[in-house]
Amino acid sequence: LDDQYDYKRGANWPEAGVANPDTLIESNFSTFLYVGSESSPGAIVNGIDLANKGGLVWIGQRDDTRGNHFFDTERGANKHVLSDTSAAEVSDNNTLNSFTSTGFVLGGDSGINANNGNFVSWTFKKAPKFFDVVTYTGTGSARTVAHSLGGTVGMILIKNLDQADNWAVYHRANTAAPQTDYLILNTNAATADDAAWWNDTAPTTSVFTVGTDHAVNADGENYVAYVFAHETGDDSMIQCGSYTGNANNTGPDIDLGWEPQWVLIKRSSAAGTEWIIADSMRGMPVSASASVLFANINNAESTGVGQIHPTATGFSIRQTTGSDLNTDG
Repeated sequence: LDDQYDYKRGANWPEAGVANPDTLIESNFSTFLYVGSESSPGAIVNGIDLANKGGLVWIGQRDDTRGNHFFDTERGANKHVLSDTSAAEVSDNNTLNSFTSTGFVLGGDSGINANNGNFVSWTFKKAPKFFDVVTYTGTGSARTVAHSLGGTVGMILIKNLDQADNWAVYHRANTAAPQTDYLILNTNAATADDAAWWNDTAPTTSVFTVGTDHAVNADGENYVAYVFAHETGDDSMIQCGSYTGNANNTGPDIDLGWEPQWVLIKRSSAAGTEWIIADSMRGMPVSASASVLFANINNAESTGVGQIHPTATGFSIRQTTGSDLNTDG
């Protein structure tokens, strides 16, 4: 089976002397854990400049079922979509109140700030060859949408903001012809083939193409797209690829060239497996199961999925049974 993954490089980067903050992972990504207080304001200081650079804040509760909240600077604070449902955008002045030069400020909504609840926030800053957020209006006819990655597109998440519609996922490693196949972020479905989603056209370093399906391009409806890069080489901060399961407790081993902080994995060749998220702050131990959350369901954190072990050059999968991470073939 082909399991898609999306990774961020570890905090032991950068090398001394790198001057451009857009090339430093600690300037572009943060996993930040916090305990909710239902107070407003509740400032989260994670060192990411969202006020001037822009980006995405993704928040999930670790110990309850409150959903995956996506906030971004293109749509503005207090507007969110949930990756675990098909629901349209929600506006709520008590959720994420503002973006700052060092993070963001929470309101008192229990979905992201429940009293004594344990939460995780993943923040992706807009940066070349790393991540971008764009909004666009559908035309009903195939069209291109500009982005600012300036590099290879690894994965795109698209949500219709006006209607209850599935999340559309483009992934560069989703079969040999990813521009005709798609995944759905809010379900555990396998990959499907339909040229109407990406118009049988691969993204470039400056645009991606959407077809005629209403999930990506209904006439007059508004969309948000989260565009993740895929880069290799010495300055790589993120990679998107695939592996084939072997049901062996000694593999597979994925080589990135660096130790990841954050991993997203989805079994693509069969339905029934969730979108699995692990990160180094919540626990990717080298000898035990990872503490994972799920992009497509609002379940609390689980250690029952399998073992995702970070290494100095990537990560290894350790699971001999079950379909979550490593089914043979």
